[in-house]
Parts: sequence; C-alpha cells; structure tokens
Amino acid sequence: MVRRSTEDPAATHPARVSPQGMGVVRCRTATTATRLLARGRPGREAVKRPVASRAFDAIQLPAGFWERSDTREALRTRDVGMLFRLVSRYAGASQTRIGVTSGIPQGKVSEIMKGKRRVESFAVLGRIADGLDMPDRARAEFGLASRVVPQSSASTGPGYQDIDTGVLVAELADSSVSDEVIGRLSTATASLAEAHTQAPATRVLAQVLRLHREIQTLLRCRQRLSQKRELFRIESELLAHACLLFGDLKQDYRAEKCGAAALEYAREAGTNQALAWTALAKTLRWEERLVESADVARKGFECSPHAPVRIQLASQEANAAALLGDCGRAREALKRAEHAAETVPDDSGMSAWSFPVARQALFALSVAAGTGDPQTALRAASTAEAEWRSGGPRVRATWAQVRMGAGIAHLMNGSLDEVVEEVTPVLTLPPELRVATVTAYVDRLDRSLGRNQFRGSKMVLELRKGLREFSARAVSTGWHPETE
Repeated sequence: MVRRSTEDPAATHPARVSPQGMGVVRCRTATTATRLLARGRPGREAVKRPVASRAFDAIQLPAGFWERSDTREALRTRDVGMLFRLVSRYAGASQTRIGVTSGIPQGKVSEIMKGKRRVESFAVLGRIADGLDMPDRARAEFGLASRVVPQSSASTGPGYQDIDTGVLVAELADSSVSDEVIGRLSTATASLAEAHTQAPATRVLAQVLRLHREIQTLLRCRQRLSQKRELFRIESELLAHACLLFGDLKQDYRAEKCGAAALEYAREAGTNQALAWTALAKTLRWEERLVESADVARKGFECSPHAPVRIQLASQEANAAALLGDCGRAREALKRAEHAAETVPDDSGMSAWSFPVARQALFALSVAAGTGDPQTALRAASTAEAEWRSGGPRVRATWAQVRMGAGIAHLMNGSLDEVVEEVTPVLTLPPELRVATVTAYVDRLDRSLGRNQFRGSKMVLELRKGLREFSARAVSTGWHPETE
C-alpha cells in the first residue's frame, strides 16, 4: 500500500474513474510520477503508466457541458483560458491531456489557463474545437464554421448533403455585441473629430485611445460579419485621428504607426481610405519625407470621395511639392484643389477632416511662400481673414499659422514692422494649443530672422526671444503618452 504524504494530492489533482470501473481513484500527473520514480519510492510504476496512457485518450465531457452559462460565456468571448479551466474542472483533464487533445504544448496550456497568453489564431481555435469534439452550436458561438456531415436520403437523392440551415443562420445572426453599442462608438468617433479643433490635443487623444481600446476588446468577441466590418471602419477613423494627434504632439513615430494601421483597417472594412491617406501625408510632411508625402497625398486624392478631404489631399500634395522645389507639380496640384473646392459641399468646418476656406487659404499661402511668391502668399492670408470676418469657422491653430505665414511673407518683402505686427498676437496662444503645426511656423520664422539682414536689430532680437519662449512652452515639447 502506498503511503500518503501529509499533503494529500487529492487537494490538487481531481478525481478520476478507474478504467476497470471499480470506483474513484486519485492520480498524480506523469511529472509527479517520474519524480517519485527518481526518488525510488514504492508503488511508482503503478502510478506512472496509467497516467501516461490516459494523456492520449479523448476527453469525456459531461452531458450538458456545452449548454452551461459559463461555458457559453467562454465561447462567446473566445476566452480559451476560461474554457480550459472548465474542461479541467468538469472532465478532470490535466494540462498535459488538454495539450495533447488541442495540439498545444503543456507549458503554453498553463500560460493560457493562467491568463498570461491569449489564443487568437483561427487554426488553433479550430484544433481546440476539434479536439474537444465541440458541437456545431458551440462552434458557432466560438466564431467557427460548423462541421457539415454528409447524409443521403430518399428525398434529396444520392450525392447530396443535408445541411443544417438552422445552424448556419445562427452563425450569421449570433453576436455578443449589440448594434446599439457599435452605433454609440460611431457617434463618439465623429464627435471627437469635431472636437479636434476646439479642445487641447492631449485631451482629445486620451478619448480617442479610450475608444480604440474599447473597440479592440469588442473585436475579441463574437460579431456578425457586418458588425465586424463596421467596427473596422470606426477603428480606421480612430487610428487616422490618432495619427493626426500624435503628429500634433511631435510623436511622429507613433503617428506613422497609427496611420499605417488605419489604412489596413480601412482596406479590410471595404471603406474609403482617404482619411488614412491624408493623415499619413501630414506625418510624412513633418518628417521631411516630402516626396513620399506628395505621392501619398496623390494616392489619397485618386480614391477620395466627394468630400472636403479631397481638397485637403490635393493641397497636401501641392505643399509637399513646393517645399521640395517642384513648382510645376505644386501649381498643378493646387489647381486640382481649387477645382475640387468648387463642387465639394461644405461641412461644419470644425472637424479634423474639414477643409474650410481659411484652411484652403493657409495651404495656398504655404505653397506661394515655398515657391518664392510673397505677394500671392499675402493675398491668401487676406482671403482667410476675410472669411473669418464674414463669420466663417475660426480655428485658433489655423489662425496662428496664417498669421505666422503672413509674417514670413512680410519678411521676404523686407517689412520688419509688418512682421512684428502679424506675429505678436500669436505669442499669447495658450500652451495647450501650441501644437506642432503651429510651432513649425514659429521655428521657421525664427530661422528666417536669423538669416535676414535685420538679424542684429534690437527688434529682431526681442522677437526671436519671444518666438523661442513660445515654442519652449508648447504642449508638444517634452510630451510623452502614458500608453502606446
């Protein structure tokens, strides 16, 4: 008779029915048996051999297991760790036995059951379902296709299969995500885009990332195909918006990652990719990758809908080309932007994706300054001011960029007094609104003043000091996100 230690293995190992049907026995795992063998304790072979054999037997689940509420919850959320724990609890299956059944190493099974590892691969999910002999209803809840069993009958004739259409319909209709939740996320995404021009970038970004995390959680659940595509569309818009915001905070690496991901989600959703392209074009522009920025903007323009973003994409191509020194391409792209503006309907003018008259004028100003035409640049600045006076949407960041751009144009004309008059009001802009697109104009003017014939004057020295203090206190200076 084998002596028990003071620590009863039954406390850690579940009961099993003996193969001979003689009642309940307690079994150690193969690892424990091997350890006992090494120590030379009696009874070792009687423990080791049956366990090694049973590791390859099919797991026998009790009746009603797949109808249990906790099992169905694990299936709906694809929580494989929870499913394995339930299998272990109600079938007495060890981690080794579960691993053999599902084709997963025991060490990984342990990590999955402890919540340290998630199973995302459909191939692995399929192996788990097959190994546990999961019925079709459970497979549908697990997000997998049912297994159709061929049956011949007199009514259908030979060579045909009876298909359980009820299961197929259940797969299409089954979802753990409500349409109301998806609708709320879509509305919130649009509202955040509208808040882009009114609230500090850090606050908007925090809300964008919160929605992004919520959508990623929902995507791990069971949805209908139409719901998944809609979640992908919303996620694409959120990531494109995050790309803009990270760029405003001088986090270009994160911005580019978000822009690329936004593009992939848009492709998978089968929705328009223009928002992702415009966000990427902006990021590449601020990274001084001007050729890539112009090419990306052109790609976006070619697939863009009849919306304000179409004007923006053509303007982005013109701006990148002008900075590159390709004046011909810049003028041609600007003409396309002007042509699109004639037919594109207006929107609120306040969204991250809006492109009202003042923003159009800002890009025209930048192109003119980049091609050495200060007079055209100043006319563009006047167009923006006239739009604001007539009641057009006024975005403070756009206003600041127009004033700084006009200051650069006045400096090109050699009018220092006009430079000071244009830019001094901008220096009072609150730090939380001093995003990278604004400080880029400030830094450009500072560099131009250093190269100008007035660089030794007291007025220039004071102005450059103010410009540098402005940038030093900007929200993007030294900012780091709490999370990726």
